[in-house]
Formats: sequence, C-alpha cells, structure tokens
Amino acid sequence: MKLRKIIVIGAIMLGLGGSIGFIKPATVNADSSTITIDGKFSDWKNINLIEGYNGYTGMVSDGQYVNVYVKMKNGQVPGHGDYIFNVDGKDYHVWTNDISGDVAEGDAKQITLTGGSDYDGTQYGTVGNGYVSTVDGKSVAEFKIDLSKFDLPDSDVGKQISMKNSNIGSDEVTTIVNSVGGKDAVGTVDGKADKNEKGDTPTNANANNTNDNLNINIDGKYQDWKNIQLTEGYNGYTAMVSDGHYVYVYVKMKYGNVPGYGDYNFDISGKKVYVWTKEIPSTLAANETKAVSFTAGDYNEDNKYGTVGNGYVTNDGKNNIGEFRIDLSKLDVSTMGGQTITMYNPNIGNEKVTTSGGSTGPLLISGVGVLIAGFGYVKLKKAGYLKRGARNSGK
Repeated sequence: MKLRKIIVIGAIMLGLGGSIGFIKPATVNADSSTITIDGKFSDWKNINLIEGYNGYTGMVSDGQYVNVYVKMKNGQVPGHGDYIFNVDGKDYHVWTNDISGDVAEGDAKQITLTGGSDYDGTQYGTVGNGYVSTVDGKSVAEFKIDLSKFDLPDSDVGKQISMKNSNIGSDEVTTIVNSVGGKDAVGTVDGKADKNEKGDTPTNANANNTNDNLNINIDGKYQDWKNIQLTEGYNGYTAMVSDGHYVYVYVKMKYGNVPGYGDYNFDISGKKVYVWTKEIPSTLAANETKAVSFTAGDYNEDNKYGTVGNGYVTNDGKNNIGEFRIDLSKLDVSTMGGQTITMYNPNIGNEKVTTSGGSTGPLLISGVGVLIAGFGYVKLKKAGYLKRGARNSGK
C-alpha cells in the first residue's frame, strides 16, 4: 500500500509539474532559439536588456536575422527615429509607418519594417516584420530583421552588430552577425530559405509531412517548402505541416490571387475552425511580397479568436503564392502532439491536406516523470522504508 501511495503521490506531483512546466534556473542570456516573433513577449524575460532614458531594448542573433525587443517607459514604441543598426562602421536605418494609436492590453498588431541607408530610407525595401502590443500598461514591440536585405559582405559574419533608437535612448544594444544569407549561410538550419529568390513548386513525390521534415520559416521566401508534398485542387496547390504548436500552410495558385476568404477550413481532431484574412491585395506586381495577418472563428469570416497567425503572399512572376503560420494555442485546442489536422479552401479546391501535430514537451515531461518515480523508488528501497511498509500492509 505504501508503494501504491508513493506512486499516486508521484503521479499527482507529475501532473502538477505538467500543468506549470519545469522550473528551470533563470539564464543571464538565453539563446536565440527561445525567441519567437509571434506577438507574445514572455520569451524575452531571460534576455539582457539595455536601458535608455525612455525605454529598454534587447537583441539576439537568429541565423541571418536579428530579433529585437522594445519596452517603453513612456509613450508608444517609436516607428521612426530610426532603429539604426551598425555593422563594421556602416549604418542601416530601419523604420515603420504601421505604429499609430494605442494597442489594447493583450492584443497584438502586426507591423512591417522598411530599411534604407539614411533616415526613412527605402532602398532596401521591406526588411522585417513584427508586432506591437501593450503589456502591464507599457507599450512593447518585437520584430525580426533580415540581414540579407542589407547586402552585407560575407566578411561581416562574426562581427558585432549594434542598434539604437534616439527616441528610446542613446545606449546601444549589441549582438553578433551569425550570417548574411546566401548559399553558405552560417548559423542557419539546413533546408530553410536563406536566399532572396523564391523557390519553385515543391514536387518531390517522396516527401512527407512529418515534424522531422519541417524546417519551415515564414519569411516570404518559399524554397524551404521544396521537400513538402503538395495536394492539387482545381485552382491551385496546398501543403501543410505542424510542429504541435503551430500549423504551417503553403499555397500556390494556378489562376488568380491567393484567396483570403473561403475560408481556410481547418478540422483539428474534430473541432472546426475557419481561418481568413482581408489583407490580401487585389493585385501584386511581379516579385512583390506583402505581409498579411490572419484571424479565425467558428464559422466563415468569424473573428472570435482574433489574430491567430501571420504570413506572406507573393507574385513570383508566374504564379501567386503564399505561406502562413497559425498558432494552435489561440484556437482553444490542445497543442499536444499526435492530433490529426486537415484543411482545405474551396477557392483552391475541395481536396483536403492533412498533417498531425509533432511531439511536444508534455510527452517528454511524462517520460522524465517516470524516471523520477523510478529513482525515488530505488532511494526509498535502499533506505528500508519499502520493507517496513510491506510488513505493515500484511495485517
């Protein structure tokens, strides 16, 4: 009976641990893999911040990208200023016109950022995207900047990159350039789109849609989809993969624009969710890319769940294509692995594309819990408690 009680208590403790997650020591500087640009900001809590007279900034390298965090003391996150990045003595200015008006606590507004060689310059075009929000009454933002847009020389890899904005403070936040993009990019994941050119339609018939084959980056480049199998509809092709927390979707049209409506009809282990966007432009110039955000609800064009994802649409000169990512946690569905997910859009075709959530933390925690229980059993047995319990239980 004692042993049974120990196992039950261990299971309860494991359940509590699963609900709140492992408690791990705080790190002075978390690596870039802990940061996701998704309109949530808690993943910045272990990143060192630089304080200015009006706010705080943080920055980490992420392959050919740098991720930036801003938290203001007073007022809104500035769109101008600019965000001045310096690499090897050369300045690169980044700014946005998308910040206007307060964003409600807990909401997130998507922004795109433009780059140039001087204030409000535009010669580098769209260089990044991110979100602004309000957290604990303070205006905050996070955004990702693609360093390959700046045409940095390969010799800049390994050098320090600094950033400051005069509307936040005069102190610089720094990190290291891990990659400048291109074929031999340093610090990037194999299979990701590290080039400026757009990839062709994925046609590998032996490809599969498992989590192990993922390596998808939602960045307005499409070459990382080359090994993901497509499903053909009357008006286009779709592909979908999931890592258990997000669903990633690729669309390539035979005719016309990538549809924003339809909607994208998801079935997540029996729960119907309708994903859509009104931000897709009626026309795109050749090689033009536009960032879009997606909302979702329980029926067509419903916005019950608010903003649930983001992505890009592009005219690659031959077809209109798109990619987007949906955050499962915003849909009131479990983000644990193993569930079946299907999707189709009637404006593309009635054929459904299917994937399943990848393995996630809770499964690992359960396995570790078994090891912990086993270790505790051995310790108690050595201490003699289990023997005494066995004698007492025989009454």
